[in-house]
Amino acid sequence: MSFLNKLMTAVFAFSIMTANFAFAAQDGSSFEEELNERDFDALREYLRSRRALDIDASTSSLTISGNVRTEWRHLNETCKGQRLRGPGGDRKKIPVSRDDFDIEFNLRFDYICGNTWSVAQVRYDNSAGVDDNDHPCFPSKDFNPKDCCGKQAVQCFGDPEGYHGSGSCDDLCLKKAFFGYELYSCGDSSFYFELGRRGQLYDVFDSNVQFLSRFDGLLLKYESSWESIADWYIQAAGLVVDERVNHFAWVTEIGFLNIADSGIDFKYSLIDWEKNGINRCYARNPAGFRFINSQFTSYYHLNPEWIGKKARIYGAFLVNHAANQMRIQNHHKYKNIAWYVAALIGEVRKEGDWSFEVQYQVVQAQAIPDGDISGISRGNVLKESFTSCARRGHGNFKGWRFEGLYAFTDHLILDTILEWSQAEDANIGGQHSYSKFEMEAIYSF
Repeated sequence: MSFLNKLMTAVFAFSIMTANFAFAAQDGSSFEEELNERDFDALREYLRSRRALDIDASTSSLTISGNVRTEWRHLNETCKGQRLRGPGGDRKKIPVSRDDFDIEFNLRFDYICGNTWSVAQVRYDNSAGVDDNDHPCFPSKDFNPKDCCGKQAVQCFGDPEGYHGSGSCDDLCLKKAFFGYELYSCGDSSFYFELGRRGQLYDVFDSNVQFLSRFDGLLLKYESSWESIADWYIQAAGLVVDERVNHFAWVTEIGFLNIADSGIDFKYSLIDWEKNGINRCYARNPAGFRFINSQFTSYYHLNPEWIGKKARIYGAFLVNHAANQMRIQNHHKYKNIAWYVAALIGEVRKEGDWSFEVQYQVVQAQAIPDGDISGISRGNVLKESFTSCARRGHGNFKGWRFEGLYAFTDHLILDTILEWSQAEDANIGGQHSYSKFEMEAIYSF
């Protein structure tokens, strides 16, 4: 089959699948959707290995891969002693359940030709359920009973006993669309660029607590090896933050891998989010982007012969150099630090494989921009912002995360996550607690 025929077949198959999948969430802001969709190390490595096998086995320049997922999450969240999920909420608003069910579909195209390549990935993430009848539960705020008659009556008085459901079928998300070109290659050294939508920042730069933001921009990377010293790389990127006010962010990272054959990796990254001038709301030098973050990350890979499995211990320390002092109980303090420690044992590649990871994370209130936090977070079902008067956003938390992965077959795996957090400083925004238990079945192809 010719390349064109394969491409047309893939597009046709995708058009059929897109008629049946969609993007929605019970309580999902775009931030919550991105945070929930982030796959951590063991799962990302498994999916990457499945895709690598397909590419190696393919006789064509085009490789098509993807996965289908069904997910259940059980969440709890309280703020200042008030339960924010489950029964007992505000009866004037649609309730937010402790249980969340999602159906997700990912489709990816990889095309490689000589020293050029391109990647495209699309994702749907749907809330499970039947379609809603689209009639409001409650009366319109400014309704006048005298004006209500016929078809308009349901809009005025509401339809609380109607056929309501959480499912939907719309909104395609273009997760990745970029191309790359290798400018230089000699021995162990290479220099290349990639341009377009690269996915999220964490797809390129290393962190378990930041880099959730979308990466639309340019990446430059040089990688090489110093014999008996280390494999190393340096990369730099510019990305669009807000095109309406010419706001861009800049990030760089340097890494040294397997230093002196010791199993130790070290990485340093720096990202500058600052907006000098007005934003789209005419705020000058807005606090929401007052961040210049350094992160120091280190890994130690244990010898597999010691415990019979691959394992690593790692951690990171982050500081925001641009933070101003906050007034907290008549004192001025910086809350601009984040750090985490973690351990991962096992590797999932085929049927019967398993892995388990544990993490402890601390993210202070001024450490990371609200929309870029990629760690445990704090639920934030009310969708509050740290820069609002409430002083409650996605940061200011400390907590634990446990994740286990098991492969029932080469293609079917189960991902189980347990995490919880509480306020790192209850004097900022009040006491807060959050927990989540999640089970996700994933079939990859």
